[in-house]
Amino acid sequence: MADLAPDALTAIEFSWPWIFLLLPLPIVVIWLKRQKTAAEAILVPPALAGALNKIEQRKSHRGISLKAIRLILLTLAWIALLTAIAQPFKPEPGSATAASGRAITLLIDLSTSMERRDFTIDNEAVNRLVVVKNIASEFIDNRKGDRVGLVLFGSEAFIATPLTYDVDSVNITLQGSGIGMAGRTTAMGDALGLAIKSLRDDPAVEKAIVLLSDGTNNAGTVEPEDAAELARSLGITVHTIGLGSEDAGVEGQQFQSASADLDEATLKAVASASGGEFFRARTSAELKAIYAEIDALESANVTAPPLIIKRDFRNLFIVLSLLCLFVSLIIEYRPFDRIRRQIA
Repeated sequence: MADLAPDALTAIEFSWPWIFLLLPLPIVVIWLKRQKTAAEAILVPPALAGALNKIEQRKSHRGISLKAIRLILLTLAWIALLTAIAQPFKPEPGSATAASGRAITLLIDLSTSMERRDFTIDNEAVNRLVVVKNIASEFIDNRKGDRVGLVLFGSEAFIATPLTYDVDSVNITLQGSGIGMAGRTTAMGDALGLAIKSLRDDPAVEKAIVLLSDGTNNAGTVEPEDAAELARSLGITVHTIGLGSEDAGVEGQQFQSASADLDEATLKAVASASGGEFFRARTSAELKAIYAEIDALESANVTAPPLIIKRDFRNLFIVLSLLCLFVSLIIEYRPFDRIRRQIA
């Protein structure tokens, strides 16, 4: 009940204060109803009218207290309902994280080629996805104030995290992703199209996509270059990262580069067409440096409307309105009196 202290109540503000203009509405409805009833009334002989008035006066005298209570309860219910609709809130003290007015969506490849263990962390060989999770998480942490989204793709693409200021939730989703969970192949174009769709109608001043892949577009229905052209027309910049070492590995009886499947030409074309940059990551250190460079590229001082922390009081007034209506119904029908009379 501390929230209802006088100081707290005086600090309450309303998102839609004009709703209180509807306060007299029940009075208007009752007045119109009485006018209609009076117009349709049947003429009653004076003697009978006098007798009926005496009966009504006696009933009114016996039930005046209950009627008054019901009227008060219904009035409180109406006021509480309008207050809830007006969206009461109290601004909280303290400052929120400054919003940047920028939206960034990360696209992470989860195809089976990400299983290759050609990268190291602390001199220990790990697969490519482990390295990406480790380094991309730092990039995400640095985007506090930005709205960040995450799209994961393999044979299919899906929005793992919609655009949000909660970068911690984006990181948790990234850490929970796994190789092959979206299929074994690479639908790079579909992933780009999905990211563009999520950013297209977003109100952010600056929008960017960071696409990371270690393969070639061999699934889906959208061509990456076409998606890049669309991104440019919508003011969305696409930065691309080609992942994979240059180490030679054994394929059957032949030696083949670990990055033989990487389609650098397509990644370069996508970045160029959208006004972004292409980066090549052959080691963990290079990948870390690339994300740092992208972080610098997308760090312009763009501001968004301030974030206001609010304490919402709508539910409190909804409960109060329902409680008043419930008590009013009990007074009107008095079910306990009926049960007592039936037992007697």
